[in-house]
Amino acid sequence: MNWQEHFQFLENLYATAKVNDSIFKGSNLQVSHKKACISWPVSSDYFHAGNGLHGAFIFKLLDDAAYFAAASVEKEFFLLTSGFHIHFYRPVSGGQLTATGEIIQVGKNHYEAKAEIRNEKNKLIAQGQGTFMRSQKKWNENI
Repeated sequence: MNWQEHFQFLENLYATAKVNDSIFKGSNLQVSHKKACISWPVSSDYFHAGNGLHGAFIFKLLDDAAYFAAASVEKEFFLLTSGFHIHFYRPVSGGQLTATGEIIQVGKNHYEAKAEIRNEKNKLIAQGQGTFMRSQKKWNENI
């Protein structure tokens, strides 16, 4: 599998995940070398009692963007998130979010990646950084 096929495989993996087909309906992932970008139209269905987007959805967007940036350079094994740190900067009450992930460091069996989320006005919503490790499961076992 060449790199472009790998990126398309990852994009398809994201699109066919049940959670993305239901809760993150309308989201779109684009993967390139060491980078990933996810766009998602916010739905009020996922607001907390304070009428803003629940932080769990912000975490998922950050984790996915960083994860797929890391996965963009790992052709053999499925990765697992082993740690993630988040900073929230402003609430979200609607609109379109864009999460962008990028690799920071590649180790022997792990990857470090960062991600940020911006709204449609390019305002920074949140940032995060994660560590992802190789599992024993191969990508081709997931098909």
